[in-house]
Amino acid sequence: MDRLADSDLSLFEFDYDLTLMIFFLNSDEQILGRYGGRDGKGADTRQSLAGLNYSMQQALNTFTRGLELPARPSKSTNVREFMDSNGGGRRGCIHCHHVKETLNERLAKQGAANHELAWRFPLPENVGISLEIDRGNVVRKVASGSAAATIGLKKGDVVESFGDMRIRSFADAQFALDKAPAKGTLRIVWQRGDTLFDEQLRLNDGWRKSDILWRPSMYKMVASPRLFGDDLDEKEKAMMGVPEKQMAFRQRDSISTQARKAGIHIGDIILGFDGKQLEMDAYEFQRYVRREYLSGDVVKVMIIRAGKRITLPMKLH
Repeated sequence: MDRLADSDLSLFEFDYDLTLMIFFLNSDEQILGRYGGRDGKGADTRQSLAGLNYSMQQALNTFTRGLELPARPSKSTNVREFMDSNGGGRRGCIHCHHVKETLNERLAKQGAANHELAWRFPLPENVGISLEIDRGNVVRKVASGSAAATIGLKKGDVVESFGDMRIRSFADAQFALDKAPAKGTLRIVWQRGDTLFDEQLRLNDGWRKSDILWRPSMYKMVASPRLFGDDLDEKEKAMMGVPEKQMAFRQRDSISTQARKAGIHIGDIILGFDGKQLEMDAYEFQRYVRREYLSGDVVKVMIIRAGKRITLPMKLH
C-alpha cells in the first residue's frame, strides 16, 4: 500500500511479510497492542473478526486501566526517506516486503547480515505454544516435549507477557519473540484461573528457524541444491546398500556450476547433505533444501561414486 511511504518506521515496527497489521495507540502514540500477522499456510489463517474484536477490547482495557506502556521512539524514520537513502527508493507503491528487502540490503552493506535475518518474527509454535485464533493470548495447544511444556504451560492458560512485552494477540506474541535471544531464556508470565505463573522459557540454539519460502522479502536468501536426477528403484538401492526408504537419485547429465565446483560428476548417486538419512524422493529434496538451508551455507554432499561413498563440501547459492 502506498500510504506506508509516509509512515514512521521507528514506531510501526512489525513483520513486513504480511497483508494486514493493525496498531492500537493512545494520543501520545504509545502502542496499546497489535493485531495481524500470518504464517506459511496463508495470508489470513491467523485472523478472524472475533479475534480482531478481542484484541480491540484487550487494548481498550489496557488504556482504561492506565497500565504502563512502552515509550514512543524518540526518533522518527520516514519510510520513503529511509528507502531512498539506502538505495531502495521506489516511485510507485511501497509494499511492506519492499521495506524488509531494503532493511536486509542495508545490513548486508554494513557487514551486519547473518542468518538470524531469515528467522525474524518467529511463531509461538517455535517454543511449543499454539494460540487461539479468536482469543490471541489464550493457549489452544502445547506441543509435547517443547519448551512451553517443560515449564508446565497448559491449554486454556492466558499468556500475559513474553519478556517485558504484554501479549494480547498473535501479533504481540510474534513481536515479543522477535526481541528474544537466539539462545538462552525468555521470561513468560501466564494466568491460570486465579493463579499467576512466572517462569523462564528455555531457548535452544536454532529455536527461531522456520519456513521462509512464503516470504517475498527472503527470496534472495533461499538456497537451492542444484542437484537433479532420477530416483533409484528398490533393486538399485539394495545393490548399493542403501536402505529402501532413504533418498538416492542419480545425477543427470546436466550439471550446475554450483555442483561442478563441488566436484559432482554425471552419474553420481546423491544421498543427501550433512550425514542426514532423508526419507524422500529427489523432487521433495528440492523443497527440503530450500526450507532448511540458506544461500551461503556450506553443506557436505554425500554421494556414491563407483561403489565408494564420499563426501564433498558444496556452497549453496
